[in-house]
Amino acid sequence: MKFDTSSETKEFIESLHPRVRARNQAIVGRVALFLALREGVPSDFKPKDAKGGTLNDEQVVGDELNDLVHAALNFRAGKMLVDESSYRQMFRLYFEYGCFRLKQIWDESRSDQVRFVKELLKYGKEVNLGLSSNKKTQIKTLPVVEKEVKLKVLEDAPDWSVNGPNTNNGLLVISGQSGSGKSQLALDLLAQISQNGVRFIFFDLKGELEENKDNLQQQENRKKFLEVTGASYIRLIQQPLPINPFYRATKSAENAQVAHEIANIIRCFAPQLGANQERIIADSYKKLRNPDMESLANELRSSGAEGVGLSIITKIQDYNLFANSKSAISQDEWLQNSLVIDFKQFGTDNETKALATALILNYLIKKFGRQEAVREGVQPLKVVLFVDEAHLLLPKEHKAGLLSQLARQGRSWGFPIWLASQDADKFLTQGANETNFAQLAECGVYFSPQTLKESDQKKIFGKIINRNLEKGEAVLCFGGKYQGIGKARKFCDAWK
Repeated sequence: MKFDTSSETKEFIESLHPRVRARNQAIVGRVALFLALREGVPSDFKPKDAKGGTLNDEQVVGDELNDLVHAALNFRAGKMLVDESSYRQMFRLYFEYGCFRLKQIWDESRSDQVRFVKELLKYGKEVNLGLSSNKKTQIKTLPVVEKEVKLKVLEDAPDWSVNGPNTNNGLLVISGQSGSGKSQLALDLLAQISQNGVRFIFFDLKGELEENKDNLQQQENRKKFLEVTGASYIRLIQQPLPINPFYRATKSAENAQVAHEIANIIRCFAPQLGANQERIIADSYKKLRNPDMESLANELRSSGAEGVGLSIITKIQDYNLFANSKSAISQDEWLQNSLVIDFKQFGTDNETKALATALILNYLIKKFGRQEAVREGVQPLKVVLFVDEAHLLLPKEHKAGLLSQLARQGRSWGFPIWLASQDADKFLTQGANETNFAQLAECGVYFSPQTLKESDQKKIFGKIINRNLEKGEAVLCFGGKYQGIGKARKFCDAWK
């Protein structure tokens, strides 16, 4: 059953869920609904406009609680809500009032997460915000991890040191065709890194962790992964990120540089955009006091811009991918815990997927690009950035240079980059920012080495792999040196 929220409720949920580290917006809505069911709705409460957004009751309560909620609403209504219209009206009434009460509690808590949760807990132990309660497996993430972090990649191979002495960049590359075991290893390594207290951002470009009720095994893995890592899950288009990737520098010359960088990134990931349109975007950006997608789109319209440039910005604005300049939260507030950003909703719109990812990466570089001092040979870690389906970005890399910059400098800033792609040859880019990510990688895992030409195999492995690998087997390299072939770890087996 679908129902429409008020615009005030929509804005409040989008603003609150990252601040209280709820796993997703649906959990905040569930807490609001249960709070209203517990208290009841005053007779004089009237929901506001229905101009916020359309939700499904299953998104809020889930299949397992649907009958319970229906029974509770019947009780509150004092009658059986048989037809869908009356049930929708009652559901929306309690949902809106619950969000109204949550906002009251949030305001009374002076927007402080700890006070807010304490206040909610007074209403009963059953109230929670979806923060993982798996105390046996989840480790608290830290702003900075200063110890050496070692990960197990293959079952019978030496551990990989991500940031220890005599390591260079923390770059990991994983290649493997569909069904080879690439995704299971990726999830396992993220789970391992989180157990060391290190946060991560997983750019899930193909929807590996989407909610798929038709695949019970996938759902079990998804639930376990989010429990083990404590990561928040966001499905773009359905939910916006609470950050604004645009920013303004204080000095005019520096702001002009920012404007041209942003315009260039947009052009790099929109091949139909020409040099003249790039200049128009940069000129419009420079005029903005508080730049965001909406104000840039409005400025482009005011300047008479038409065509591809305006279309791209308008599309991102229409998709509601990012917060505006007023509602955006800081980078430190955003990254209090690990994040899974699911791009599956984009479908085959790979250009917008890649551009959105590039804008986020650029935002992180600008906000976190500060050198972290090495301590006793160990490079401190803040956040690991993992881009799945990296081949969607790599063809544009020769112009943008974001991934190569992160590959070479990211770890010194505290956030190394990890990349996964179906084909190993995609890790070799050309052009102004030419980079051989396979040779540069501190750790390389290749499930499908046969996708490489023999000449490239010699470059990467130092030899030709003559035998076919069994499912789950991979070639392992450390620092460009062949280590052997063995069974890769699988998340579904390692974290039962």
